[in-house]
Amino acid sequence: MVEPNSPVREVMSRGAVTVDEKLTLRSVSAVLAELDIGVALVARPDDSAGIVSERDVVRALADGADPDEVWAADVMIEDLVVAEPEEGILDVAQRMLEEDVRHVAVVERGTIVGVVSARDLLPVLTDHAFTTP
Repeated sequence: MVEPNSPVREVMSRGAVTVDEKLTLRSVSAVLAELDIGVALVARPDDSAGIVSERDVVRALADGADPDEVWAADVMIEDLVVAEPEEGILDVAQRMLEEDVRHVAVVERGTIVGVVSARDLLPVLTDHAFTTP
């Protein structure tokens, strides 16, 4: 059974969907919708990565961005919030709250091996809250 102190690797999405930094917002939206995910990593030529979420896309569109002229690189977050696979679920959830993010890249030996979202963590935390006397 997965507990709040279990390693985040137990609930993370393995691998991560990556999009090119030159993908338009319309195309990013299509990828997120087709795969029913809330975030994608953004590949950059220097091998670094950013992250673009459905929230980033919506915010850009609300600000008047043209979905065919604005790229993933224009709206992505460059400073990834990261966790290691062995970090506890509760610790990662706390970091999400502190950083005000809903997605964390899981990094092992310098390589992104997955993504964990608030949607992944919430069931573990609520199950624990409702089953603990």
